[in-house]
Amino acid sequence: MQITGGMYNSRKIETAEYENIKPTLSKTRQGIFNTLSSMIDFEGKIFFDMFSGSGIMGLEALSRGFKVISFEKDKKTALAIKSAYKSLGLTPELYFGDSVKNIKKIPFQADVIFIDPPYESDLYEKALDVIKQENKLAKNGITVMEHPIQKEIKIKHFELIKIKTYADKQISYLTMD
Repeated sequence: MQITGGMYNSRKIETAEYENIKPTLSKTRQGIFNTLSSMIDFEGKIFFDMFSGSGIMGLEALSRGFKVISFEKDKKTALAIKSAYKSLGLTPELYFGDSVKNIKKIPFQADVIFIDPPYESDLYEKALDVIKQENKLAKNGITVMEHPIQKEIKIKHFELIKIKTYADKQISYLTMD
């Protein structure tokens, strides 16, 4: 994979390639960060990647100036994320284990929270609930969800501010109400 913008633009990254990993495509990543750039200044802001998978979204955020906190439950995948960061001379701030539980351990809020769990799971709602309950989204912060178009997600305590469609996926942008 290749980073699409920022200080590490065009750098090739080897990411985890397992059956359950579905990296966000480059066109979609570019679209997400272009949309976010119209909403928020990235420099020095905090980005939580709740279901890191390949790790590419965290690397994209880092390349653009965010401080990144990543969460990954699968051990092999977490090791691949560490390796991808190491190839850039970096060490990830990576929490191993259940992101819905681990996010509670972070003593500060994020300006952007990216949610892209396994599509067939009920983790979208659980992630939104814990973000609200634990007050993990900063004032004027944005939660970004990548999901299949047909996936119905029950959104409570958040306001949907924008939806973008990329092939069979949608990106939903939310703020807390």
